[in-house]
Amino acid sequence: MDEVSIEGAEVVPKKFTSVSKKPIILLCVFGLVLAPIAVYDDNWLNANIDTDDFWGTIMKQNVYISLDTFQMEYCADDDCEIEEKQKLGELYQLCYDEVIEEEGDDEVDDDEMEELCGPWNELDKAGKTTKTLIFTSMFIVFAGILVSLSPISIRYRILPYSMITAGGGVTLASILNWKRMLPEFTENLDNGSGQAIAIFSGILFLLAGIIGIIQSRKLIKQELQIDSIAEE
Repeated sequence: MDEVSIEGAEVVPKKFTSVSKKPIILLCVFGLVLAPIAVYDDNWLNANIDTDDFWGTIMKQNVYISLDTFQMEYCADDDCEIEEKQKLGELYQLCYDEVIEEEGDDEVDDDEMEELCGPWNELDKAGKTTKTLIFTSMFIVFAGILVSLSPISIRYRILPYSMITAGGGVTLASILNWKRMLPEFTENLDNGSGQAIAIFSGILFLLAGIIGIIQSRKLIKQELQIDSIAEE
């Protein structure tokens, strides 16, 4: 603890607190672990499309849509197995090829093709865009952590935590954008675990960044107050 001597006044202790980086970094690391788990989660959207009671055995048929795949699951009571799993881009191409084979290349215009196969293409584009945005947010957060640990953070105290906050904002914005890009038929599907994990990851980034900004502002305010006392 240093002391500031002021003529004709009491000695004022000059006490500087520092930003508590450990909890901020832990929140960021936890978020950075969850973000890729969310990206590769097979369940961003899901639905039960059929349930039958076959001689006392409950037969279910479920679908799961991730950012890049479509899966069909068949269950007999609690015994479930994935029977079909394909990339969304491949499904669009398969749909396109089937329509051309059945109708002929000259018989199908672009509008009709878009109506028949467009939803698969929209899902594929939405997933790719969301992946890119989430990985971008991870890079921003990681860069913010590095800046917070570097000497530059002494001069620009709020910068690293603003970067981390921005990363959290990008994560949450990517999910909102994904929902906006989804085709109309997905309105009847339920939200899956992938969305929840991604949202939680974004909230962790935001929380870490906001904590850092608040602590940095308090530190700056404290320093300004001490400097103003020293100048009097």
